[in-house]
Amino acid sequence: MKRWFSLALLVAAVAYTAYGLSTLNLLNMSGRPGAGYFPLIIGVLLIVATAVNAYRDFTIVRTDRRARAGTDMIAEVAAVAASASAGGSNDTRRYGVDVAIMLAMLFAFILSLKTLGGLLAMILFMLVFLFVFNRGKAVTNLIYSFALPLFLYLLFKVTLNASLPIGFLGF
Repeated sequence: MKRWFSLALLVAAVAYTAYGLSTLNLLNMSGRPGAGYFPLIIGVLLIVATAVNAYRDFTIVRTDRRARAGTDMIAEVAAVAASASAGGSNDTRRYGVDVAIMLAMLFAFILSLKTLGGLLAMILFMLVFLFVFNRGKAVTNLIYSFALPLFLYLLFKVTLNASLPIGFLGF
């Protein structure tokens, strides 16, 4: 399943890049980087990262198949049973809970963008995300929760003059 998910992400990355290239211009009329410049960079990075990940996932499956071909069936069934008794199914359920939590946080982030504005919504999202998924590292979580959104705000709003949602505090 993991390999097909990796392959689907690779296809989505290629589609994103192709869409960005076909709908946005790389350069504006004055020869400066245009609206398509950023999606092109992100798209190429996504394609490279997802291609490497998909290649690794398919290589692991191939290696596992070769290794299983040399084992007998009783040993394989015993290994699966040992994995299940060690909590293998609970790990799978935990990932589902994590995905549901992440989707809820993303939904709340998107809803809060217009009310709080881009900067405050990003800070709040990072705080909640890191304190849920990176427990026990309060100082690190606080630093990242303020530093990354502030950097992105300065990059997009100040440097690139891109529009971000403005909240009730005016930024």
